Amino acid sequence: MKKLLLPMVMALVLCSSTARSQTTYGVGYQAVGSFKIDDLDNGRTLASMGWGPGVTILDSLGTVIWTKYKWSNEASIMTGPLSVAKRSENSFYSVWGYRGEGCDRPGDTIGVHSQLVLCHLDSAGEIMEANRYVIGAACTYFASDLTVTEDQGAVIWSRHGLDGFYILKAQPDLAHQWSHFYNHNGSFQFVKELPGGDLLAGINMDTAGAAVARLDANGNMLWCKSYIRPRGIVHDAVVESDDSFVITGYTDSTGSVNPLEPLPVGYDPKLFLMKLNGEGEVQWCKGYEGADLWYARNGQQTVGASDMGYILMANAASASNIGYLPVLLKADINGDTLWTRTSNTPGHRYEPIDLVGGSDGGYTLSMAVYNPQYGGMYALFKTDPLGHFPCGDQSYPVQVIDLFPVDSAFTLTPASSGAVAYPVSFRDTIFDPITAEDLCAIVTAMPDPIRPRKPTIHPNPNTGHFTLDFPDPLTVDSFYSVYDATGRLLFQRPLAKGTESAEIDLSRFAKGTYVVRVSSREGVCYERVVVQ
Repeated sequence: MKKLLLPMVMALVLCSSTARSQTTYGVGYQAVGSFKIDDLDNGRTLASMGWGPGVTILDSLGTVIWTKYKWSNEASIMTGPLSVAKRSENSFYSVWGYRGEGCDRPGDTIGVHSQLVLCHLDSAGEIMEANRYVIGAACTYFASDLTVTEDQGAVIWSRHGLDGFYILKAQPDLAHQWSHFYNHNGSFQFVKELPGGDLLAGINMDTAGAAVARLDANGNMLWCKSYIRPRGIVHDAVVESDDSFVITGYTDSTGSVNPLEPLPVGYDPKLFLMKLNGEGEVQWCKGYEGADLWYARNGQQTVGASDMGYILMANAASASNIGYLPVLLKADINGDTLWTRTSNTPGHRYEPIDLVGGSDGGYTLSMAVYNPQYGGMYALFKTDPLGHFPCGDQSYPVQVIDLFPVDSAFTLTPASSGAVAYPVSFRDTIFDPITAEDLCAIVTAMPDPIRPRKPTIHPNPNTGHFTLDFPDPLTVDSFYSVYDATGRLLFQRPLAKGTESAEIDLSRFAKGTYVVRVSSREGVCYERVVVQ
């Protein structure tokens, strides 16, 4: 019997340097555009930026492969692209604005009131076809973003509408399929297609606060619910299934907070993560209180983590840093934080724009960056799977608070439905090449030194209580995960910088073999432990 048990009672320690082998970078670009991004094949990135109206493809190190610039053949002004998204392995969409006659309104800037333009481009950036759509009024607020549907069509929506907002579905051939215009002071913030074909939409309303709606495949609302009233706002969502959604946003949206100006009375927004079921009922909701005030109107995005859980990108208004800080936060499947990161570059002002998760487990972040030495530029940061910034980072103190929002149903009826599509033609133009710089070469902060370490478990076997020991204190924040013998994740817990050991309790689980996965900057270790 002892011979049979011997292979099971030994702790198997397998360490790999997957996190360390990830390619990270920080590249700055002298360019213009919305700088929305999407992850393409072979680590490439699609970006809506250029030295003018252009779309750019970057390689796995952020180097420009090509930029295609377009002017409209129409007499009216074309603005954009406002967003981009991968359509298939060999093509993608871009969204522009068409500022036609009659769109001028007092106080407008170019493209605020315009018509939506959707372009279908091939893998070389050539426009294969393009349509503009007249929705409701002849000119509405500009298109903001899009999502590509399973049939390779596109759903496009607008934000920031003071006198209305819209949502439109285009077929793969760009023909208009359906659209709805809402004559309310509000906006769509995100739209995600569900596995079954319905749509999940985040809506910000001046009277209803943070709202979420479920639409059928024709854009008809099945339910619409408000959660954090009256000033809460939603920003993004992760769709897990037809019956499970994780929504993120802020509890307060008052103003565009400038750390150098007086704050609005009572302004104290909390970043939140809220899980809903298929009927919009709240399953849990966690709030995150930062060391500084959150900049609630800008740059908040979330994606599913490569090893379960959620990655949130937020923006903190830091008076001590005379600007804004990008904050990357990892939460487990229950919304508890495992680690936080922020850039360790004092004197820089960051305005996060977009976030995508890469196929290699890392995360790509687009931002606007300003420093008095070199002025402003766009920046693309690629982190490793643990969220480490390439130019140096540090943890960001966050307090987790349980929130208890109550859903309240309300009705949102379109003022009009339908749109008319017209073809649009483009012509190529030439601008100077994009200037790219190694952003890490112009900052002085460096990451903490990396020292190899192999954790050990004792006692092993045990009755469910054991210690995870590190030969050296952890140099950065990390976390561990516990899996059962079938590979099912049981729970995850953070490991703070400086940790030398952690007590783990599996006594509430059945006897058997479990795996402890330790993720750190050096890599990933898998340790097998037996509970008798």
